[in-house]
Amino acid sequence: MLKLASIYKVEDDEDKPLEAVPLTEDKTKKYEIQVSDRVGTINLLERMENVIMYSTGIQDYVPPKVRKLAVEIMTNHDLIKDILGEIRQKYQRQDKDFEISLDDVEEYKKYQILELFRKMSGIISRVRYNRENNTIKCSLTMTQKAQRFITGQYLEIAVEDVVNDILSEWAGSKGIPYKVYRNVKIESLNGTVKNEFDIVIVIRNKFYIVECKSGKNFDDWNRLSEIAVDYGILPQRMCLVYSYATEEDIQSIEYFCEYYICDTSSLRNKIIQMISFG
Repeated sequence: MLKLASIYKVEDDEDKPLEAVPLTEDKTKKYEIQVSDRVGTINLLERMENVIMYSTGIQDYVPPKVRKLAVEIMTNHDLIKDILGEIRQKYQRQDKDFEISLDDVEEYKKYQILELFRKMSGIISRVRYNRENNTIKCSLTMTQKAQRFITGQYLEIAVEDVVNDILSEWAGSKGIPYKVYRNVKIESLNGTVKNEFDIVIVIRNKFYIVECKSGKNFDDWNRLSEIAVDYGILPQRMCLVYSYATEEDIQSIEYFCEYYICDTSSLRNKIIQMISFG
């Protein structure tokens, strides 16, 4: 897979613009991440010398229909969060037959759920609603792409789209250069992965990191704080998007861990807050 990469060295000529150049000659070439300001690369990695930073998300083409679906799933997370949890368990058991009861669901929400299921063509097949026993039956596609998407990748893609929308309006109106990268890895020169980030935002000479967690049981709050300290981006340049975050979680974690956290409904406001004050 074609990857974008950059080896950052403080001693490089600061006046020389960054260009996309091959770093290797084999079939899995890595290319530099283009950054508008070299100071930004030094700021991000000033504590880590001789590392490679690259994005695999740029080469991971996602069709517009799939991007739209990702945003719809994220937007309707509160409506289907329990269903998503059950789908995740089905994939873990490699069980493609899925049935969900809608007994405790309000009537108008049943049709919203059914409509959303029918939009998941390729992931879910043969969607049937049984009025007599009030259930939805369907079949899950057991491919890696389908599993990866519905068990978490949808959130990364949706957040990437929201971030791009915000920056095109916010930074575009101010004439501020920016880049958004998904699936960013930082490796040592021997190929050891130091860190992986869901989304990296570059605005002028600053880096912002956005992590996405869609699983219900995530609680590794301190680890993100430690990573943010390592990269010198606390307190204003890291945001955790956690689908199950409560208002109490947000208040407590932001206070003690000193990074931003939001659920899917407050994502837009939190990203705007981060890039405005970071």
